[in-house]
Amino acid sequence: MKLLNILGKSKKAIGGIVAIIIFIAAVFYAGMLFGSDHEAEVTSTTIKNQLIEINELAVYSYEYSKVGKFSDNLTFHGWDIPLTQKSFLITYNGVLKAGINFEDTKITVNGDTINIELPESTILSHEIDESSIEVYDETNNVFNQISINDYKTFATKEKDKNKEEAIANGLLEKADERVKEVLTTYLQSIPDIKDNYTVNITVKTQEQKNTDD
Repeated sequence: MKLLNILGKSKKAIGGIVAIIIFIAAVFYAGMLFGSDHEAEVTSTTIKNQLIEINELAVYSYEYSKVGKFSDNLTFHGWDIPLTQKSFLITYNGVLKAGINFEDTKITVNGDTINIELPESTILSHEIDESSIEVYDETNNVFNQISINDYKTFATKEKDKNKEEAIANGLLEKADERVKEVLTTYLQSIPDIKDNYTVNITVKTQEQKNTDD
């Protein structure tokens, strides 16, 4: 019971993924210097092509520790057959990463204004750490034995449940805000942009996309 109380609660650690940000800074610095003495003209197309090379930006992670219970009986016409129950209890750790794909980014340069329209954040990856899995209270039944498929099916359901929980707790909205903060910070760290351009960064929701379509 103590184990259930401790591990039954999510442990959330949400923060920035720093490594890729270094690449973003380099990309923007190389491709977005709009100085009068700059030899090559940099257009919105050039900027977008550079962002697409980065492909995806993961800015938030959601880590959790969970306890899950699996239980199953053989049935006959919807009725459980007595003495055929199999069950097990599992503890495990997992992590989701959320961010954006730059493929759908829209960029326009109008005079001294740079407009960047980002797609909504999505779940980029979701993994359960196999080394963290511990199995307890495994009950095998001679009439209904536990199989590998039981573990796979259980893991899939648990991942779906934890993904829904993370989204319900605002993971994607927080990732949207973090993406805007990251891009704004690095754009404004470039003197030629900070001193000469206004940067507008927005996130286009699915509702807005459907309206435009």
